[in-house]
Amino acid sequence: MRSLAVHTMTTLQRRFTSWAPELLSLLRMVVAYLFIAHGTQKLFGYPPPRGGFDGFELLAWPGLTGLLETFGGLAVLLGIFTIPIAFILSCEMALVYLLNHASGGFWPGFNGGDLWFFYCFAFLYLAAAGGGPWSLDAALRGKAKPSGFLAPWEPQLRSVFRIATLFVFIPHGTEEIIGWPWPAGEEPFEGPDFSTLRGYAHLTETILGPLVFLGLFTRPLAFLFSGQMAFAYFLSHQPRTFWPILNLGEDAIYFCFSFLYLAAVGGGPWALDRLRKDSKAAAQ
Repeated sequence: MRSLAVHTMTTLQRRFTSWAPELLSLLRMVVAYLFIAHGTQKLFGYPPPRGGFDGFELLAWPGLTGLLETFGGLAVLLGIFTIPIAFILSCEMALVYLLNHASGGFWPGFNGGDLWFFYCFAFLYLAAAGGGPWSLDAALRGKAKPSGFLAPWEPQLRSVFRIATLFVFIPHGTEEIIGWPWPAGEEPFEGPDFSTLRGYAHLTETILGPLVFLGLFTRPLAFLFSGQMAFAYFLSHQPRTFWPILNLGEDAIYFCFSFLYLAAVGGGPWALDRLRKDSKAAAQ
């Protein structure tokens, strides 16, 4: 019975892994879809910003970033010139984060820069991995492997992508369970709240999140977190309004599809899973 269960799980894992190229394209499209809304807000006032829309100056910083985010994001969404445009957008997001948010504190979730942190590393990974099979790049140039100066570093940047995602993800749990890190100026931590499912979700993030950060049991735990984030989005955010940029669910969607992709491809070479696999191979 046990051997049958192991065989079934192994078969399912191999089947899911075979979908990795398509899930890369899905991740690319989701990231671009979320990203474009930041540009269209600046250029056209849609989705409607909370503070209202007063127009924009093309040669001012908001106008320039709005152009990059709208049209660069559209190119990544379609998967055309994915690698160079994703690299440019990664650099833009790094600049925005360093100029506007890094001085506000170490943790991206508390300095208001978590989304820019996300996008920086997501685009950096896409600059190495390419747009996947569901892209205009693939349609026009065939299914050749991605080229470019970052392409040889795709496995390592996959590990960087995993670590960066968990760096932002884990504090969502530890803040609520152990009171660390804790935002400055807020009321003192009063202990975890297990009166709702949210408390148990944060407990899961606190206990299991560090394992994925270290790259241990990455695939099954990433799949678990992907489902958890999908549930959180539809339960807590989607009912407010359709647009993720307005319902505060942007990070939940990002986590959902990032974890789904990691569940297919694993944590990359800089992961304890790789060491565990190598030790098993040596023992055999």
